[in-house]
Amino acid sequence: MRLRFTLGIPVAAALAVVGWLALHADPASVAQKGPEVAPRYAERPGAGSRVSGRPGEAAPAARVASAPAVPPRPPTVFDQFLRAAEYRAIYDRLRNSAKGETAEGRLVLWEILRNCATVTEGRRYSYRPPVPKREEFVAGIAPADPQREARIAAYDAFVTNRCQGFEGVAIAQADLDKLLAASAAAGDPRAKALSLEQELWMARRSQGRDSVVLTDNHIDTLKQLAATRDPEAIRVAGRVMANSWADTSIRLGQQQVEQRPFMNAWLVVACEFGQPCGTDTPRMQQACALQGHCSAQTYPDYVYHYTSSPHESQLIAQYRAILRNAIDTGDWSQVSIVRGIPTQPGRITFVPGPR
Repeated sequence: MRLRFTLGIPVAAALAVVGWLALHADPASVAQKGPEVAPRYAERPGAGSRVSGRPGEAAPAARVASAPAVPPRPPTVFDQFLRAAEYRAIYDRLRNSAKGETAEGRLVLWEILRNCATVTEGRRYSYRPPVPKREEFVAGIAPADPQREARIAAYDAFVTNRCQGFEGVAIAQADLDKLLAASAAAGDPRAKALSLEQELWMARRSQGRDSVVLTDNHIDTLKQLAATRDPEAIRVAGRVMANSWADTSIRLGQQQVEQRPFMNAWLVVACEFGQPCGTDTPRMQQACALQGHCSAQTYPDYVYHYTSSPHESQLIAQYRAILRNAIDTGDWSQVSIVRGIPTQPGRITFVPGPR
């Protein structure tokens, strides 16, 4: 059966900056397996790169498609978690407290414990990007590398042990799941998005990669979560929609989306709504340290200058404009779902990586 929602073809925006993506294969799919954190052109600046990496060179100016300014949000506990160099103080403040019983408090406790606690009794697969030992990393950077000091500093920041002090802290997987479920039940959009994502991944692991459909109800829920304008909810909703699902073809205008630019467009929009996207974030530290991509000042700037072809940049600009308009106006008419189309070869699987 084919379900179609007809759309008009949107006018492509000017070249825009793009977001970073975490790329990794479904653990069940050996053929697709690859490093989670590598962008498409991980070993060199992307086609048309405008970054030379010369010492003292100013960071490139970002080429951002114009967007209405989003008023800054009041800082939250989740924001503190995202920017924390260590989690123990936040954990101690939240556990056994009224703040820890709120929807956001439970979400932050879930995030901290799934990263730092010893998870027992049913622990699920969790991908960790491979990171070389420091002495091996430093030895591998040529003394004449103009980015040497910046890369070493970024490495040290990236590998900071944010879980110091959690030795001996343990939690059963079932109890960890209850924290996320309670946060979602209390209305936190980030927890709702993460819960839906986990539900779909668990179904995929039990039923097989090509058996799980992203239903119309799922799509409606993801749209509603993105419409909250919460940047983390936008990020997770985009990751779910950008993945490949059985009997699910997403189109913007009359065109079927290309997964990588679609994922990046969601991440650019998340940045616009307040997701941390600067050089002090783990994913930017990782890109500078492990790939020598140190000149960009934001994620969109980094991916535009280092990893995107002109074709991808045009698509991301187009996708970003449609998604931003949908979130701002509530008009999702340019996003359509088509059923009955064979699954495309060469699918990419996106899973959570460094923020």
